[in-house]
Amino acid sequence: MKLSKALITEFVLPFILCWFFMSVLVDVVAIPTVFKNISIMQEGGKIGMIIFGRFNCFEIFFGLMILLGVLSHQNKSKLMIGLASVLFALSIIYTFYMTPMIAKAGVDLHLVNPNDSQYEILTNSHQFYHSLYRSLDTAKLIILLAFAGLVIRFNLQNLRKENV
Repeated sequence: MKLSKALITEFVLPFILCWFFMSVLVDVVAIPTVFKNISIMQEGGKIGMIIFGRFNCFEIFFGLMILLGVLSHQNKSKLMIGLASVLFALSIIYTFYMTPMIAKAGVDLHLVNPNDSQYEILTNSHQFYHSLYRSLDTAKLIILLAFAGLVIRFNLQNLRKENV
């Protein structure tokens, strides 16, 4: 049990950095590449939702491991627990609310004739969820970077204490 706690605690920073760089890869490389190379927007949306749906599983894993790592640390801080909790909550929100809502809005949008009055309502709904997802993802990246800096600072302080 002590070994697993120690391992989880030591992997907090690598998990934070992996999550950050995987998010950047998906957001900046994978999804834009899909939409640049597919001429049918509906197909691009389906592929995007598949990518984000799969990536959400990694986000839950990273969020849970980071939270467990922070909670199992001997000198845990309220700030670190708070950041880890927010990140884990975001992974749950992405997986069980945001991605399904964007996918549903996209499917519903393509089932309606563009001349139908419902089309504008569905377009606005899709854009709302898409914008919210992007805003939350930007916040997540900022939190991950700040959290990485905090963990590095915390680790350096602990090193200094050990060397004194």
